[in-house]
Amino acid sequence: MLSWREHPEAGREAYEAAVWYADRELGLAVRFAHELQECLLLIREWPGSARLHREVERTPPIRSKRVNGFPYRIVYLVQSDEVVVIAYAHERRRPGYWSHRLDG
Repeated sequence: MLSWREHPEAGREAYEAAVWYADRELGLAVRFAHELQECLLLIREWPGSARLHREVERTPPIRSKRVNGFPYRIVYLVQSDEVVVIAYAHERRRPGYWSHRLDG
């Protein structure tokens, strides 16, 4: 299983989304956190199985995996033996808003 890290802005996105769900219903926040963790486990075990992100072509390729039950995708790339999470992107917000994170 690959190790992983996340861009600092991605970490804030996940936190803010969990807070938003907690404000609606505590159980939703817990379920959201669980589904993120499950998705990350799958990505770390099979990093090449998620779909290629079609709006950004680069090497290494950008991939995204949908979070079950929520309108979020985990956007990531694999560098060496590590998964790098670029964004926890809401599916109905600005596409590619996170692309500036690839520069750093």
